[in-house]
Amino acid sequence: MSPKKRTPGWRPIEQLRSSGPPRIAEVLGRALSREGRDDRVTHGFHTYPAGVHPAAVADLLELMSGERLLDPFCGGGTTLVEGLLGGWEVLGADLSPVAGLVAATRCWVARPEQITAMRSAARKITARARESDEPAAPPEESLRDWYCPAAGRELTLLLRGIDALSDPPVQRALRTCLSAIAIKASHRESDTSMARRVRQRPPGTTAVLFHKKVRELGRRLEALAAEVPPGTPPARVLLSDARSLRLDRPAHAVITSPPYPGVYDYLPLQALRVAWLGLDDRMARRREIASRRAFRADRRSAVRRWREQTRAWMSQLAGQLAPGARVAVIIGDGLVGQRTVDSLEPTLHAGGEAGLVPVAHASGARYDPGRGAARLEHTVLLEYTGAAAG
Repeated sequence: MSPKKRTPGWRPIEQLRSSGPPRIAEVLGRALSREGRDDRVTHGFHTYPAGVHPAAVADLLELMSGERLLDPFCGGGTTLVEGLLGGWEVLGADLSPVAGLVAATRCWVARPEQITAMRSAARKITARARESDEPAAPPEESLRDWYCPAAGRELTLLLRGIDALSDPPVQRALRTCLSAIAIKASHRESDTSMARRVRQRPPGTTAVLFHKKVRELGRRLEALAAEVPPGTPPARVLLSDARSLRLDRPAHAVITSPPYPGVYDYLPLQALRVAWLGLDDRMARRREIASRRAFRADRRSAVRRWREQTRAWMSQLAGQLAPGARVAVIIGDGLVGQRTVDSLEPTLHAGGEAGLVPVAHASGARYDPGRGAARLEHTVLLEYTGAAAG
């Protein structure tokens, strides 16, 4: 897509300003300014809220060196995919079990016979969901109000077929495909809105939608496998809180985008997917950082907790780094009501306490159509000195 074309998910940055060595600041500014849809390899598969732009990660990798790349807030896995394309050993972590599923599938460097097996299984499962007359209702009562009868029945039959598979990587990929259509087939307005909008899907169309997603994933996985350098280690994705993450070996580089303060309720947005797939997100909901609901309930207390959480994950991260490792953090200010929550100063302060010295940063204003206002976003580059501040 031409850089001049825009989609609702990516708005232009304005009032760009930066600090630090000119070459580094230029790269940070370029990364922050990326816009437009990026459909390379597996990037466009399965929507995920507030994902970082893939080209921005590619920019930031220019500033990194070493072998091991970490994203402790990996979300749908954008940083991990870009790392694989660059030949890095990549490791991601996230609290959300849906994030773990999506990231692992997006990073799957599958063999041709595995992709063939995935397609074959999907054809059989889809045919059964379309042709079977057996009764089927969603596995949880909470799901039944969110789907028309035909969609609920077909999703249930698809899930039964997927769960009967004995090949774990293929099963995981097909569960991700079902997750990818779970919102579109529902009465929910969108991935980032809990508003209800009733949709009636004719019989057979939900199963067809699933099969189309599988075919799309197959094409994307083929493209990924063709572009990842030979000998690149498989990606690892951990279900873990960044505040307690422990690695077996230090990381040489970090590119991450932690939750913006008060912008989304990331975990509740995945509730339908969690219910369909039988995932357990109770711990994740309790431990969620910077949730919108917390800021709405008590803004002052939420700001204080968010600053504490930022210090906690920065401190834990520092303990997982090799001396001289660089950390790129992409973070945006919060916008609670019409009041801004600054994210730059707390990020720099927490980094300094953990021994992460600022190298450069870039900041700019991006319009948020959901809030009808602009807010600042920042890309910060830090370097680990090997010792926390006293």
